Amino acid sequence: MSCILIKLKSMKTSKTNFLKIVSKSVLVLFLVTNSVVAQTDTTATNQPEAANSPKGGTEKLFLAGEAFTIWQSSHVQGYPSTNSFGADPLGLMIMPLVKLNDRLFLDAQVAVAANPIGGGAGVSLNELIISYKVLPGVYLFGGNFQPRWGLFEGILDDFTNRFCTDPVGMGLGAQTESGIGIQGGLQTGYSKINYQLYIANGPQLIVDSTGQQNGVLDYSNYTDNNKNKAIGGTIGYLPFSNSGLELDASGQYTAKTGGTGTVFENISSTSWAASLNYFHVFNPIMVRVIGQYENTQTQNYNLYTNETKTTLLVPSFNNQLSGWYAGMTFRASGSQSIFLSNLELGGRLGSLSLPNDAIWGGKPINQTTLCLTYWLTWKAPINIAYDIYTQAGSPNQNVITVRGMWYF
Repeated sequence: MSCILIKLKSMKTSKTNFLKIVSKSVLVLFLVTNSVVAQTDTTATNQPEAANSPKGGTEKLFLAGEAFTIWQSSHVQGYPSTNSFGADPLGLMIMPLVKLNDRLFLDAQVAVAANPIGGGAGVSLNELIISYKVLPGVYLFGGNFQPRWGLFEGILDDFTNRFCTDPVGMGLGAQTESGIGIQGGLQTGYSKINYQLYIANGPQLIVDSTGQQNGVLDYSNYTDNNKNKAIGGTIGYLPFSNSGLELDASGQYTAKTGGTGTVFENISSTSWAASLNYFHVFNPIMVRVIGQYENTQTQNYNLYTNETKTTLLVPSFNNQLSGWYAGMTFRASGSQSIFLSNLELGGRLGSLSLPNDAIWGGKPINQTTLCLTYWLTWKAPINIAYDIYTQAGSPNQNVITVRGMWYF
């Protein structure tokens, strides 16, 4: 039944992922005049810059956001199907970018989840970053931020995912953290390089005597549990002048993940990721190829009932997680038919490998996804996705997802 639990967790966090990534996209597009990310279409009229271009640096506030709703029908083999909009059928995210002066910028991200039927609503601050322009292409930043981590958790997600459901093997590496860093982009002839280097609080090790979560890393805390910091970064390379190909490599190392003064303080963790994003128009078809691999290795340790280490409560295990996905999309962007030119078909394969000896682990989970997207406009897609999850020893799970989204 592990695949069922993993999917439910993915449904719960997918909205948060959307909100984090779009905010990062807005920040980079606003700050870096020569964009160093792969473009999402072949015409300038389809870019966010064309729709929201400040004149002469006079704008003090750049306000963007998104609204979306997701409906899912899930069927686990041998069980009745379930249909749901989720706990909060409607999601709204406001992303103000405030220009404090010519060099100083404040980027916030406020999420609102609403349930009109149940009458409930929740508001949360997902990200708060202040950035300072040192030189063109060089920015210092600090606050609570989502590190650029490969393609899926990088600045391109909402435009390049196009599958409306999360790849099952993603979200294993660096997540939202508090810290400081430097980022930007450089033009090197026809090619471009983007980068991000940071120091952050890093993940915190969960030590659970029941074993249910023992060895899991927690990124949700604003404060650190020890004096050590995580060091991480990303470098991206775009070799072509049209930015049609981007190759990224990311990494983070945390020497201490346990609490200060505990026997687990010096447990280390290393994460890394590599991704590819490629698009090209073979008239009249626009083809996109995307993929990512990520891996997290946390140091092994035994959990004893006493300080003399005479009674072993939870034995150590190979605490390694890895995941990957690869996909392609096809869009007849050059078709004379408006309807056909707005359709995009995508296919994706993915997998998640968990620690086999952990209670929260298990056999690898595999995912196959087919998705059809209709672009009402470049910022208003409607997706219909069909996911198949398989895992040895567990029943198969089939999920149909319908998502409507509007960027503004």
